[in-house]
Amino acid sequence: MSLLTPERLYQLLPVIHRLRDGEQGAPLRALLAVIESELEAVEADTARLYDNWFIETCDEWTVPYIGDLLGARPIRPVPSAGVSTRAWVANTIAYRRRKGTALVLEQLARDVTGWPAAAVEFFQRLGTTQHMNHVRMRPSATASVRDAATAELAQVSAGAFDPFAHTLEVRNAATRGGRFNIPNVGLYLWRLRSQQLGIGDPGAPADMATADFISARLNAEGIWHMHPAGVDAPLFNTPRTETGSSAITQAAREENTSAPLRELALHEELERLRAGQPEPAPRFMTERDPVLRCFVQLAGETLPVEVPREDICICEIPDTVELAIPTPRVLALDLRRGRIGFPAALDVQRVWLHAAHGSVADIGGGAYDRGTAVRAANLAAEGSTIEEDLGGFHDAQVWQVGVSHLMPGNGSTLFPSLRAAVQAWNAQPAGQTGVIVVMDSLSDIDDASALEIEIPEASQLLVVAGQWPLQPIPGAPPGSVERVPGRFEARQARAHWQGRLQVRGTATAGAADPGALFLNGLLLQGPLLASGNLGQLELAHCTLLPDTVLGAQHLQVGAQSPRLELRLLQSLCAPVAVAGPVRRVQAADSIVGLGLESGAADPALDAPEAALDLQRCSFFGVVNALSLNASDCIFDAPVQAQRRQVGCVRFSYVPPASQVPRRYRCQPQLETEVRIAALPATASAAEKDAVRADVEATVRPLFVSRTYGDPALGQLELRCALQIRTGAASGAEMGACEHLQQPQREANLRDALNEYLRLGLAASVHFAN
Repeated sequence: MSLLTPERLYQLLPVIHRLRDGEQGAPLRALLAVIESELEAVEADTARLYDNWFIETCDEWTVPYIGDLLGARPIRPVPSAGVSTRAWVANTIAYRRRKGTALVLEQLARDVTGWPAAAVEFFQRLGTTQHMNHVRMRPSATASVRDAATAELAQVSAGAFDPFAHTLEVRNAATRGGRFNIPNVGLYLWRLRSQQLGIGDPGAPADMATADFISARLNAEGIWHMHPAGVDAPLFNTPRTETGSSAITQAAREENTSAPLRELALHEELERLRAGQPEPAPRFMTERDPVLRCFVQLAGETLPVEVPREDICICEIPDTVELAIPTPRVLALDLRRGRIGFPAALDVQRVWLHAAHGSVADIGGGAYDRGTAVRAANLAAEGSTIEEDLGGFHDAQVWQVGVSHLMPGNGSTLFPSLRAAVQAWNAQPAGQTGVIVVMDSLSDIDDASALEIEIPEASQLLVVAGQWPLQPIPGAPPGSVERVPGRFEARQARAHWQGRLQVRGTATAGAADPGALFLNGLLLQGPLLASGNLGQLELAHCTLLPDTVLGAQHLQVGAQSPRLELRLLQSLCAPVAVAGPVRRVQAADSIVGLGLESGAADPALDAPEAALDLQRCSFFGVVNALSLNASDCIFDAPVQAQRRQVGCVRFSYVPPASQVPRRYRCQPQLETEVRIAALPATASAAEKDAVRADVEATVRPLFVSRTYGDPALGQLELRCALQIRTGAASGAEMGACEHLQQPQREANLRDALNEYLRLGLAASVHFAN
C-alpha cells in the first residue's frame, strides 16, 4: 500500500486543467485514478520484493529459496502445526558459528520443532571421584535430600533439570534412550501448551476495554476451583521467551518451559518475599510479570482487589483447608489441583484470576487467534460469494453488539450479559447478519431458564469470544474513538456460559435459506438443543461440557431439522445426539464424547439417520450413523453404519466389532493382514487367530487422559503402538492431534542433529510432558 497522498497523479496537473476537467464530468480524473491503481500495484509489488530480500520480512514461500542460498538442509514443512522453517533458516549461520555446543542443539530443537527445549550434556551429571586438577563444584557424588525443592527437580519434566549425580549408564543414547554416559546428549521437549488468560487490573477503569479475567468457581465444600468449569486443572507456567543473543548463548531454565508450576518452587519464592529477602530474585512470581495473579472481592466491596504476593500460601487442598493467618486477604493455593482456599472468617464473594492452564493443542477455545475459523464461517454463511475478510460478518453495516462484564452497558451496542444481547438479536427482522462479541472470559451463569437464540429465514448470527477494539473516528477531534461494526478479533478471550442453550430456526419449511448460527471460542456448560428449520449450526474452537445438574448431558438436534448441517471444528464436545434426518454432520480436529469412560457402551455421536463426514477426530464412545466417510480418526468404541455400500474409512483406528464401509489402511486390520501374510503358507487357523488376537490387544489407542481439565486430554501415550502414532495419511498420529504433525517434527530434529552434533556424541530425544 502506498504511503503517498491519494490522487497524487491528479494533483500534479495544473489547476486550470483540473477545473476544466471538473466542468466536463471529470473524465481525466477517472482515467488517472485507473492509472494510479496500477501504479500502486507495481509499487506494492516492488516493496514486497524488497521485503523478500530478508528472512525476517519475506513471504513464507521465499524461505526455502533463502535457505538454499545458505545451504540449509531442507526439512519437512509442518504448517498445520504453526511451525515455520523461518527460524531454522534465519539462525543457520549462528548455528554454524557455535556448531556442536549444547546451546546450539537446544536452540536448534526449539526452532525445528516449535516446542520449548532444553539440552543436557549427561557427562556433567555423572558421579565421579573428585580430581584436584579439575575440581567440579557440582554435582556432588551423593544426592542431598535436605532441600526438597531441589530434590523435586529429579522427578518433574522427565528429569530435564535433575541436579543430582548418577552412576554410569551403558545404553546407547541414539537407539536405546540411554542417558548418563560421557558421549550422551539429551534433548528434552515440552509438547503441552500453556494457555494464558487474563490481562489488566480491575482497579484501573481506563483499562477495562481491554482487560480480561478468569472466574474462579466455588464448590459445595467451600473450595474455589481456578478453572471456571469447576474442575481440577493444574496451573502451568507461562514460558518466558529467550530473545536476542540470549536465545543462543544461555541455556533454557525452568521458567522458559511450558511445564506445570511446581509447588515447592513457588513456596520458596513466596517465603523469601515474606522474609524480605531480595536475593535470589523470583523466577516465577516476579513483581512485573508474575505467572499468577488473584483478585478477591469481599462482602461490601464493589470490585475484586489483588492479593499481594506475600499473602499467598502454597499448599495442598484435598477437601477443605483452614488458615489461621491474620492478614485480611490471605489465600491458599493448590497448584496441582488448581484450587483456592480462604480462612473461614472471610466472606468471599468473587475471585478473579490471571492464570495459565495446559492443553495438547489449540482446540476447544482459548486466548489464541481463531481468525481462520471466523473467515471460514464468513465464507460458509455467504456461500463463498465474498472475500473472506470483507462483507458478511465483517461488513460495515452488520448488526454487531458486545457483551462485557467489566464495562457498563448502554442498551444498544454493549450489554452486561449474553442473555441481554441475544434478546436484542431476537428482536431483529429476518434476513439480518449479526455478530455478538463476548469481550471477556468471566463466567456468565444463568440457570433460571433456557436461553433461546432464534434464527429467522436468511439470517446469520456469529457469537464469538474476542475483542471489539476502539478505533479513531475519521474527521473527529484527536482522541475520539468508537467501536466499528464488522471490526472484531477472535482472540484473547474464552467466554464461559453455564445454562441451557436452545437454538431454534423459525424459517418456514419451504424457505430457500433457513439461516445459520456460528459459535466460536465459547466454553458452554450445559445442554445445547437445536430445533426448528435451521440451515447451519457450527461450533468452532468451542468446548461443550456435560452438566448433570441441568439434566441433559449432550448436544441434541431435534427430529424436525432435515436441512441442518451440523459442524464441530477444533472443539471438545460432550456426547452428540441427532434425533432425525439432517443434511450432514461434519466433525474435524475435535474430541467428541467428553465424560464417557473407557469401554463405555454409551454413544459419543448418535446420528442413525445422518450422513457423517469425520476428519481427524477422536471419539470416546460408540458412533452410530446412516452413512460414513472418515479419515485419520480414532474410534475408541465400535462404529455402526447402516449404509455400508457407500462411503469409506481411511487411515483410522476402527475397533474389530465395528460395521463400517470399505476400509483403506485402517488399524488393526492392516497390521493383522501384514502379520498373517508373513506366516508360512502352512499356518493353521489357530495360529492366524492367535496373531489376530495379539494385534487387537497391542495395536490400539492409549490416551494419557480422557478427563476434561487434565492438560493431556486426548494425547496419545508414547507407548501407544507406532501404527497409531504414525498411522494418519500424512504420517502423523491418528485422531484430533493429527494437525500437530508430531512425528514429522521429531524426525526433523533427528535429521538436523546429524549436521550439528559433535563427532563421537550420541543424542536422544526425551518428551518432558
